[in-house]
Amino acid sequence: MTKYTIISTISALLLICLGLSAEESQKAVDQASQPITEKVSVITIKNSDTVIYRTINIAIGEVFVIEFPQNIRLAENPTIGDAGLLQVEVEEDPLKMKIWGLMFPDTPEEQMYGLNSNVQFKINSGQTMIFNLILSEPGRASNRVIFSYPEWENANKELNRELEVIKKELEKEHEKKLKELSNEVEREMISLFARAFSEFFQCSSYSARVEKELVFLRSDRICKIGKDGVVAVNFSVKNRYRQRFHIESVKIYSMRGGKTEIDNAQYHVDRFSMLFDEIVNGGIAFKIKDEDYSQEYLIEVTESTGKKRKLELKVSF
Repeated sequence: MTKYTIISTISALLLICLGLSAEESQKAVDQASQPITEKVSVITIKNSDTVIYRTINIAIGEVFVIEFPQNIRLAENPTIGDAGLLQVEVEEDPLKMKIWGLMFPDTPEEQMYGLNSNVQFKINSGQTMIFNLILSEPGRASNRVIFSYPEWENANKELNRELEVIKKELEKEHEKKLKELSNEVEREMISLFARAFSEFFQCSSYSARVEKELVFLRSDRICKIGKDGVVAVNFSVKNRYRQRFHIESVKIYSMRGGKTEIDNAQYHVDRFSMLFDEIVNGGIAFKIKDEDYSQEYLIEVTESTGKKRKLELKVSF
C-alpha cells in the first residue's frame, strides 16, 4: 500500500465521520489529490457540493487569496491546523481570505518546502471548505483562487428582485400611512386650537421696534390662546446694512421676576439670511401655564456671522 493510498484512506474515513456518504467522501479526496498550481484558478461551486477539498501550493513571502461571490458569508470562523505555519486574514462583503505561509525561526526557506497545514470553515450556502496548503517554491505556487457559484448568484438575483418589489410596496404603504398620520395630526391640531380658542383668547396689538447697526427687529402682535395654552408672538427682521445678515437663533424670555429663557419655545422664519433692504417675517410660540404667565417678554435675535449682533425687543400684553 503506497503512502498516498494510506493518506487517501484516512482522509476518506475522516470525511465519513463528518456525515458524508462514502461516494461524497471519495469525491472530496479525489479533488484534494489534484493540487492547484495555476497562478489564478477558477472553481465552480454547485448546490450539490457538501465538502470542497483542495490541495493548493502557496509560496512563502507571497499572499494567497481566495475570493467568493457576493452574499457569501462565513457560517463559522476558519480553523487553522498549524497557526505557526499559516496566517489568515478575512475580509467581508464580498468574502475574501488572504493567507500567508510563515517560516519557522532559523529555518532556511528551502527546508520549509513540502510542509503543509489545512484551513477549514463553512459558508452560509452550506458547503464546508477544506484547503490543504503546501509551502512550495514560487514557480509551483498559486496566488489566487476565485470561486464562482452560478446557482447561488442566480437565486440571489431572483431574491433581490422579489425584495425590490416588496420594498416598493412597503414604501408605498409607508407613504400612505405617513399621509394619513399627517392628516390626523393636522385634524387634531385644529381640534386643539378650536378647543383652546373656545376656552380663552387674548391678543394685544402694539408697535415695538429696536435697531442695532442698521438691522431692525419689529413686533406688533402677541396672543394667548387657551387657559393653559400657547403664547404666540410675531416679529420681523429688516436689514439696512450693506452686507448680508444671517440669523443664528431666535429666543424668547419671560420677564416675570427677572429674565428667564423659555426652553419649550419654537420659532419659524421665512429664511435665515437676508440681503440689503430685505425683510424676513417670523413667529415664535411656547406653551405656558397660568402660574407661569407673564405680561412681558423679551425677543432675542442673534446674528450668526459678521458683527455677531444681538437684537433684543420687549413685548407685552
